[in-house]
Amino acid sequence: MTDYNKYAADDTLIMKAKVKAAAFIKDETQFHLGFLPTEQSHPYTRNLSSVIQRDTKEGLKLIFDVDRDLPPVARRIFLSEPFENLCLAFEEAARFNRRVCFTGCGSTGRLSMMLEEMWRQFWEDRDGVNPGDSVRVSVKNENQNKADLACSIMTGGDRALIRSVENFEDYEAFGARQVQDLHLQAKDLLIAISEGGETSSVLGTLREGQRRQCTVFLAFNNPASILRSKLDRCKRVLDADDVTVLDLYTGSMALSGSTRMQATTMEMLIIGAAMEIGLQKAVSGPEDSIRVDPLEYADGFALLIKDLCSPSCLDGMAQWAEAEESIYRKGGRLTYLATSYLLDIFSDTSERSPTFMVPPFRAGDDRTSPVSWAFAKDPARPSDEAWIHMLRRRPRGLNWTKQDYQDMNAPEYAGKNPPVLDAVEISRYSIGNEKDLSRREKDPFLYLHVFVDQLADLKDSVPSHKTLHIGTPLSGHNADISVPLSLSESPISLWQHLAVKLIFNGVSTGTMAMMGRIRQNWMIQLDPTNKKLIDRGSRIVSQLLGISYEDACVELHVSLLARERFLAKGGQTILSPVEAVLQRRG
Repeated sequence: MTDYNKYAADDTLIMKAKVKAAAFIKDETQFHLGFLPTEQSHPYTRNLSSVIQRDTKEGLKLIFDVDRDLPPVARRIFLSEPFENLCLAFEEAARFNRRVCFTGCGSTGRLSMMLEEMWRQFWEDRDGVNPGDSVRVSVKNENQNKADLACSIMTGGDRALIRSVENFEDYEAFGARQVQDLHLQAKDLLIAISEGGETSSVLGTLREGQRRQCTVFLAFNNPASILRSKLDRCKRVLDADDVTVLDLYTGSMALSGSTRMQATTMEMLIIGAAMEIGLQKAVSGPEDSIRVDPLEYADGFALLIKDLCSPSCLDGMAQWAEAEESIYRKGGRLTYLATSYLLDIFSDTSERSPTFMVPPFRAGDDRTSPVSWAFAKDPARPSDEAWIHMLRRRPRGLNWTKQDYQDMNAPEYAGKNPPVLDAVEISRYSIGNEKDLSRREKDPFLYLHVFVDQLADLKDSVPSHKTLHIGTPLSGHNADISVPLSLSESPISLWQHLAVKLIFNGVSTGTMAMMGRIRQNWMIQLDPTNKKLIDRGSRIVSQLLGISYEDACVELHVSLLARERFLAKGGQTILSPVEAVLQRRG
């Protein structure tokens, strides 16, 4: 038996698992989400794991083939009244100094933080200052004030950017409290982003925004009709007169259930385009009033996907994915270095832990936890400055007390031992240029310096350093790995952000598939840390073993309890409870 499966034959443990599974099946029907398209298997990538292990480029192309279906959906949305209203809402927020709040959980929480960073970039670029300079100096001007209008909420606070906070997404009260902490007011703009459209904490932010009479939008990626008919918490929101709905349904994900991929890509494209259009209109005078055709964004996205599927781009990404796979198989570590787009790279690297059950980021003062396979750092500045440069603001932590959790009717475990999510906890993670021997204590190790539409020779700054260049090929520079793209100019660098997101999502997913951490197109290394993921894990087991959902749910709970016992006895594991079932029953 592998890892904690040695405990799975215990009769007492099996009986306890049956009780827990029966309770989940009976009492948590609002979290049984197999009917949602975002949770289902995409026919294009059904054989992803076998294809990419045979031919890296063909496997990567399969992933991007799913993105080819997005431009027609985007065209429909760009011509819709809700999109026009969103553009106007951004414009009015900028003109009349209303706050703009993006909210999300998991991958949409990270997207919310990136959208805030894009807003801030627009105003800081107009002011001619470096990223985050407006929070470092006491200079007050109109553009600085405009930059500070934006804020973002990630369920669990900024600490969740580093590592997911277990179970937080299951509670509307937690999302509502994060809105309260920001003191949003009437007419402020709140954009709630939920990949599936049903995340409780995100709906909690929306409902608190309604209560405060904010201008409220909800963006999601499943058919509104299905959400309305199946889930009570969604119906209440979708039927509200004071919520503008952006139904961005695009179909299933390239990796089943991994909404960090096509779902958040579409959300970044649509919301980013609306922001860019609204901001440009807000700063234009009557004499230079601009006209922007939203359909140009759909055309631009289609061209981006076409470029990514070109032989030269696939060559670069395949070379990169194969290098990562080789490093990980030999027990080595990879560190991404970047000054620009570090937030985008950091987000993809962080998301690999819950998606593929690899070790999460480790704090700089932690000497006992496993070291993450990949990490992202800023080689140009110390960590306290790197955080500000990356976010264009200081990190925001949560300082909730035991009493706060009790007031929110949180589960008992949270009230007794509240998770540490404050700014001090965030600062423990060294993302700057401090020496970190853990990144090179094992061979092979690699520092990969990422440049987007720029390139500099910094090979002497760190050991075992190589360069990755994304964007327009630059004459006179030869990167070790190149993904040659023609990226258009954008006041909020929207095309650059989309390119980095798509490429990192594709390469990281491809690498994990090559390593066998994906079966067909199912994420078998899923870590079921909340109700939605318990349901997803049960469905994956059911699908791959050909057993009933009920039996699969029992088997998953057996694995969860066996892992709990194994860890209590001092064991360490990176084996997913889903994979443990497949090993035990396969």
